[in-house]
Amino acid sequence: MDTAQNNNLTNARYQGDYSTALPALNVLYHLTDTWNLYANTEGSFGSVQYSQMPNRVTGDEVKPEKARTWELGTRYDNGNLRAEIGAFLINFDNQYDSNQTNDTVIARGETRHQGIETSVNYALEGLNPILAGYDVYATYAFVDATIREDGPNKGNRVPFSSKHKGTMGVSYTEGPWKLNVDSSFQSDQFADNANTAAESADGSTGKIPGYMLFSTRANYDFGPQLSDLNVAVGMKNIFNRQYYTRSFDDNNRGKYVGEPRTVYVQTSVAF
Repeated sequence: MDTAQNNNLTNARYQGDYSTALPALNVLYHLTDTWNLYANTEGSFGSVQYSQMPNRVTGDEVKPEKARTWELGTRYDNGNLRAEIGAFLINFDNQYDSNQTNDTVIARGETRHQGIETSVNYALEGLNPILAGYDVYATYAFVDATIREDGPNKGNRVPFSSKHKGTMGVSYTEGPWKLNVDSSFQSDQFADNANTAAESADGSTGKIPGYMLFSTRANYDFGPQLSDLNVAVGMKNIFNRQYYTRSFDDNNRGKYVGEPRTVYVQTSVAF
């Protein structure tokens, strides 16, 4: 991968040239027709993004980001019940990110992301035929993301990483109609490597509180006679919960206020 950027105002040129091999292995074992086990490992590679190149580490280009992912889990699907649970481990050798305090790209170094992901979806028709069309579902992820590089921040949480994330909801499908009510949540985060809890004057550091949001959506599919026209109307953040995150990966710093209660109409057509 060869990336270059020229700044005609300053006559500066930023360039990165990277190459690497990414071996992967995937294994799937069918215990029964409805239940299987899986395991996989794969490598990943990331270069400095085009928008980040002018803010590279002073005096040196950021080395490519490399990671190795390991996963082990199981899936089950009997028609009414679909469930999955898996454990994962991701080791970054040279994770890089934006430094919120001086607007540069930093090589954070070694980090570890490990945890558990799970999801479940159940068709309530399996309990009683009168509930045909109703589904309940939920997802949950626990992520322990820590800095492993030697130094004062070793053992701290990786910035902008929530330990807990999830969703839950219920949906109803009847012919071309589909209705859905759901919620999503995530726990608190930090904005810097030092895991600073107190907010700075410019808002670039400080603890970011967790939040939970609710939304609803209804859509109607007109089918192939109208080119699969689909029209939906929905509402995000039903209870108008106020939440925010901090500026990330740009030069503005400060806070971003989360989206307030929002009503939207959406349509799509196939052609």
